[in-house]
Amino acid sequence: MRVLVTGATGFVGSHTAAALVASGHDVRALVRNPARIAGSLGALRVEPEIVIGDMTDPAAARAAVDGCDVVIHAAAQIGVGGGGPATDTNLVGVRTVVGAALEAGVGRVVYTSSVTAYTPTDASSITLDSPLVDATSTYGATKVAAELLLRSWQQDGAPITIVVPGGVYGPDAPDLINSFSAVLSALDQMMLVPPSGTTVIDVRDLAELLARVATDDEHVPRVLAGGHFVTWREWVDALERAVGRPVAHQEVTHEEILALARDLAALAADTGEEPMLTEEAALVMATGVPLDDEGSLARFGVTLRPLDETFRDVVAYLRAIGRVPEASG
Repeated sequence: MRVLVTGATGFVGSHTAAALVASGHDVRALVRNPARIAGSLGALRVEPEIVIGDMTDPAAARAAVDGCDVVIHAAAQIGVGGGGPATDTNLVGVRTVVGAALEAGVGRVVYTSSVTAYTPTDASSITLDSPLVDATSTYGATKVAAELLLRSWQQDGAPITIVVPGGVYGPDAPDLINSFSAVLSALDQMMLVPPSGTTVIDVRDLAELLARVATDDEHVPRVLAGGHFVTWREWVDALERAVGRPVAHQEVTHEEILALARDLAALAADTGEEPMLTEEAALVMATGVPLDDEGSLARFGVTLRPLDETFRDVVAYLRAIGRVPEASG
């Protein structure tokens, strides 16, 4: 199959392109900034066909989808931990790319959503039937709006699959953001440990799942990919095993971590800098629940890597690029 991947110079997109190539598929990438190719696709030794253009440009989207059997739309402005986009770029990108794919008669569209479209929730887990939430951030709002649009197209018969991943970890990343920000903050400073938990899915497992969803004979409307669910203390323990030393951490209540985030946001507003901990990131940390993804993973034959393998590979990668020192002794 010929598969278009948007966001192919990002963390998830580049690994997904690699998984598709490994499975024998032809990959085309819609790339906004060609300078990022070497550090993402090039680092994974993947050489797809390249179409230069932005996901919000209708002409570029039409050129990119032309002749493709499948489209995986993984491009997005990232929000958690980085303040979030101030525009509706994500929604416009979905409308433009997915709209072009449907107009061109592409047989399958796979969209990578975000757990932020489903949290915070009072439920004990996120399921395939969980409702979307009233988003508390611009980023979350764009992801909710995008899902609402895609669900309306699904109801009209469009072959769209929405994949909801958890927190994505793993090696070989073009940018040290999101999960890397948490790991580096913990190693460089300390980790706040609220009495809740988080999802951890290896980017290589998620990429394999996306590739299988995109090229499977059967279409399914939604797929969950949360991965392992661990408490924040278990998260710290896994990082300590990977790095081979203690990681400074402080146990806090849900209320304390949210209050700290508000204080840091106020301080950052005064200085004009990004806060060390955003309110959105604190809310995600304080209200995390598992994704009921066992059925989704089994349906597509994906087996999760052990948690320790993922953390070990993250630390090894950070050491290889000089961001984390080698273990002493």
